[in-house]
Amino acid sequence: MSVKSFAVNSISRGEYEQLVHRGRAGIVPAIESAPVLDRWRAEHPDWRGRHWRFIADDRDVLRLRPLNVARAERRPIAA
Repeated sequence: MSVKSFAVNSISRGEYEQLVHRGRAGIVPAIESAPVLDRWRAEHPDWRGRHWRFIADDRDVLRLRPLNVARAERRPIAA
């Protein structure tokens, strides 16, 4: 049986932190359902497996989805 592959949304670290503050995103250990994580890994091979978020569908129902967060930028230290 083949599994469909879907793209994973990617957002900046700042956007992610705002979503976490509003309770609309988080880290994967907060999800205790292994079947959900297994399905996400199968359907989203580009998912890094660390974050999730709620996304509103066309009826404004919030759906739990995998999420990739951009790595923090390293800024040079001022001399």
